[in-house]
Amino acid sequence: MINVQNLREQVLTAAEKYDLPLSVRQADILSNHLVLHANRGSDRPARLTNAQCIALVGLASGESAKETGRRIGRSEDTIKTHRLARYRALGARSGPHAVTIAIASGLLNASQLKVASGGAR
Repeated sequence: MINVQNLREQVLTAAEKYDLPLSVRQADILSNHLVLHANRGSDRPARLTNAQCIALVGLASGESAKETGRRIGRSEDTIKTHRLARYRALGARSGPHAVTIAIASGLLNASQLKVASGGAR
């Protein structure tokens, strides 16, 4: 299993070695994209389950786990479990990092976030 952090370090090292103009943000996006595609055949799914999608959309929309749980009729602990499962599957270090990876890879999109938040804020 390829790890996002290790790949990111390798991408930045290669960019420096070959004098390529690559920002840290670009290296993050590239690394996340490559890891998602490289791990597709592994035991970690590259797609979000409906529950994981709802949990990440809630997080991206600024909801707490408790608020997301109330909105969809699930417990706060269940939402936290779905979020944690997705963080691990995406190789994310945190909730915002998982959301960034999911958006950058096309697993989450703006229309999903508007639905969760009740439209534009």
